[in-house]
Amino acid sequence: MTGSRVTVVPVVTPAPPARPEDYDTATRAALDHIDGQAVRAVADGRPERTRKGYAQDWASWSKFCADSGVPLLAVTPGTLVWAVADPGE
Repeated sequence: MTGSRVTVVPVVTPAPPARPEDYDTATRAALDHIDGQAVRAVADGRPERTRKGYAQDWASWSKFCADSGVPLLAVTPGTLVWAVADPGE
């Protein structure tokens, strides 16, 4: 017999993350409340110019997603580069 051993490495496949549209009513309500509090806290500490810039960035991202046919949360290296580089121009 040789001294070699076979090591078995378990493969763990994580479950896909829950999508926001799959949340139950209570979870959505809790998240809406937390989000509202967070938005107010951030907005209170940000200059108006910064808030306007963020709003413009979100509008651009939303338009890119709509034009490209990808969901708003489809954030990947490719979508970020494509949205900024706008190779369609």
